[in-house]
Amino acid sequence: MTNRHLTLALVLLISPLFQPALGGEGRALLEQYLNEFNTLEADFEQELADEAGAVRERSQGIVYLRRPDKFRWEYQKPHEQLIVADGEKVWIYDKDLEQVTAKPLKAAIGSTPALLLGGRVNIDQEFKVSEDGKKDGLEWLTLKPKQTENQYSDIRLGFEGSALRKMELHDNFDQTTRIRFADEKRNKPLDPALFQFKPPPGVDILDASKDL
Repeated sequence: MTNRHLTLALVLLISPLFQPALGGEGRALLEQYLNEFNTLEADFEQELADEAGAVRERSQGIVYLRRPDKFRWEYQKPHEQLIVADGEKVWIYDKDLEQVTAKPLKAAIGSTPALLLGGRVNIDQEFKVSEDGKKDGLEWLTLKPKQTENQYSDIRLGFEGSALRKMELHDNFDQTTRIRFADEKRNKPLDPALFQFKPPPGVDILDASKDL
């Protein structure tokens, strides 16, 4: 999974079914965040750092989300890429490659951090949650997957009030993906067309759902 594709795992399916057991201020912030909205629009900046801390990739764009099962993730710089979940499939369009990849929604989620935000499982069954206190003006939580085969060693969430401002994912190759959110708008009416995708004429289409 590339750094750009990774974000797909972060914002899939934020669901009102998610109801963790509370255990402190940080846990309360997480529950509040997940239960306060039905739609979300936000700008983002994303970077990938290697094991030595050197930043290898940077990207930015805008994300739209509608509960349940629909989102649109637009990468604008440095490369244009579009990821759309329409409720049944996830479409990944790489403009530079003139290629579209389609995957069934459930297959795209897999064992990624979508489990954290997706309401597919109880968070306490999948993660060990610890509160890390305040740093840089944010309230931090760390989640460690209980399953050893998970591709991430831990996931950190940074909250400012009830807003999620940062996510950090440390993978099993000692790489860290950091995502910063800004200009967040919750429960704003969103055009349904944002969550529909029609492949542009002439592009190559790889539809993994046809193999199932």
